[in-house]
Formats: sequence, structure tokens, C-alpha cells
Amino acid sequence: MYEDFKLNKQSQIPYYYQVYNYLIDKIMTGELKEGAQIPNETDLCRIFQVSRTTLREALRELEGKGHVTRSRGLGTFILKESMETHALQRFSGISDELKASGVKTKTKILKEKIIKPDDEIAKKLEIDKNVKVLFIQRLILLDNNPLYTTKAYFPNDIFKKIDKKYLKELSFTLLVSEYFKINVVKKKRVLEPDIPDEETINILKIGENDKKIISRLETFWIFDYNGSNRIIFFEELFKGNRSKFIFESE
Repeated sequence: MYEDFKLNKQSQIPYYYQVYNYLIDKIMTGELKEGAQIPNETDLCRIFQVSRTTLREALRELEGKGHVTRSRGLGTFILKESMETHALQRFSGISDELKASGVKTKTKILKEKIIKPDDEIAKKLEIDKNVKVLFIQRLILLDNNPLYTTKAYFPNDIFKKIDKKYLKELSFTLLVSEYFKINVVKKKRVLEPDIPDEETINILKIGENDKKIISRLETFWIFDYNGSNRIIFFEELFKGNRSKFIFESE
């Protein structure tokens, strides 16, 4: 498969980027399919006639853009194309958008319990610390691999309990609008990079050689309840190399 590669030593394009471009082309044309394992570093250095340092730089570039995953002792594998979403600009949830695009995901309920909010959560929900919170954490899987996890905080004086059947089958958008019949009048979303804690590393299965960075999306839904504004807060954590957020304007 790699016999058509020829390193251009006269080109101003760095050697690592020539290797990167070659492998990207193989991935995009489908010659290197999702789940395929590419040769080990020693063989690739021989095939491409480059140093191990150059090769690793090319592989880091591929990994950083979500095209491959590398695991010590296992090797380098081609990943499915990164998840793309426009959901930040819409009320629709990310899982709804993926479903509408024909992407099949699975939902796993990790936690569901009534908690006493700490200062930070009470402040985000704009409630007194004595008002308890219905806390739910779900994990979304794509091809049985963790894609992202969502932590949801519902003020418990309004939201008592959610049937596990609906909790597993419906997005939070549909749970709020259809199950609870709540009309969200305003939303706010904040996206920023973050360093995952140990719990998140384990949940998202972030490998030892993966970049220890995630995308953190905070969402605030404001709704009217008996004449007062109330808030539902969501925290979504995405593997950094498997997500892409797209913003468009006209």
C-alpha cells in the first residue's frame, strides 16, 4: 500500500508534513479504513525513509486532528472522522443532531441521584444551597467508544425524578421540552478547553499517550416557572481529538 510514497528531498515542505499529507490522503480516499492498524514505527521509518523523530511528528499531527489513536503496546489505528456539530448555535442537543445525521450512538446512565449543591453549582443555578438538585450523568458512546459525557443539574424542587426508560432514550432537550413540558426562553453556552480530572480520564478512556485536554461545554437553559426565571445547567466533556464545533453566520 505504501510503495507509491516518494520523499521529495528538494521540496520546501518539511519531511514530517510530506508523510502526514500522504497518510491523510490514504485515509480520505478510504485506502486506510477506520479501525485499520498501520505498521509500527520501525517499519514506517523504513518505508518513508525518515527518522523516528520525523515520523513521530507526523503521527502526532494525525493524532492531534483526530485521525488516528495511538496506544503503547498496541499500535496506531485509524479513527472514525471526528464528530462535528453545529449544536452550539441551536437549541437542539448534540445527540439529537447526531441522530438526525444518521450517526448511531448509545447512552449509558452513570449516575442519577439527589445532591446538595456546592457553592459553584448553587451559583450557576441561582438557587439557595438548601435547595437540592437532581444530578444526572450520562455517557454517549460511538461505536462502543466514549464520545462525551454530560452532567446535568436540575433544581429538585421542580424536577423530582425522571423515568429511566426516558432518561436513556431521550436527549435532555426532548426530556425538558416533551417529558416535562418546559419552555426554555433563553440559552447560553460557553465552550473552553480544560484539563480532565482522573474520573473524566477513566470515563472517556483517555489513553496514556493521548493529549490530556478536553473540550468543556457549559450550557444554561433559562425557563419561566410560576413567573420566575429558573435555570437548568449542563456540563458536557468531550475528548479533545474526537470533537469539532462549527460556528456559521450569514
